[in-house]
Amino acid sequence: MNRSSLITGREVLVFLDRRQQVQYGSPEFFRQFAAAGQELHGRPFRHLVAPDLRATLDQHLHQLLAGTRDQFSHATALLRRSTPPLDAVLTATALHGSSPNRAVAIQLALPAGVPAQGAVSAGPSISEMAAKVLEGTAAGLTSEFLASRLFISRQTVEYHISRMLRQFDIPNRVALIAHAYSTGILKTNAWPPRVADEFVK
Repeated sequence: MNRSSLITGREVLVFLDRRQQVQYGSPEFFRQFAAAGQELHGRPFRHLVAPDLRATLDQHLHQLLAGTRDQFSHATALLRRSTPPLDAVLTATALHGSSPNRAVAIQLALPAGVPAQGAVSAGPSISEMAAKVLEGTAAGLTSEFLASRLFISRQTVEYHISRMLRQFDIPNRVALIAHAYSTGILKTNAWPPRVADEFVK
């Protein structure tokens, strides 16, 4: 793949559980595979990758989930149902702080020429405290740890999370994190996770 053909700003996001199975994907992820969420949910991500690249992917994902590294990036090719394989640069980031509870966020930078889905609305802004709670949740921190770090109660942490779930019409925390990354609320190139300033009211 010619890396110079990649364009910035075109990103597909997919989240894997500790078994390396698809747990959540952005709408653009499912669109690229012409599949509904239920078709890919629970499917091993490696099955979407070209066979000759799976061993390398397995090795890197194992290191992420074991806690021996936090992030990796490399070129890959993804298999699709009725269209040619999709070349992309894959960047995987560990989301939780300790094994065996780690999950993985995968960001795919698409090549130039791949049709784009309409821009996703970022939705309303969030408060400064909600932004801190979202950042900590995306980093895999528990509500109890966040409460002690932010000098608030656990119930207050849960309140902010529940309010964001309702605000963005999202079913759970994993989907909330994916939504925040896919809409730009969380910066894609920052670790620890950071909410973009323009979304904080």
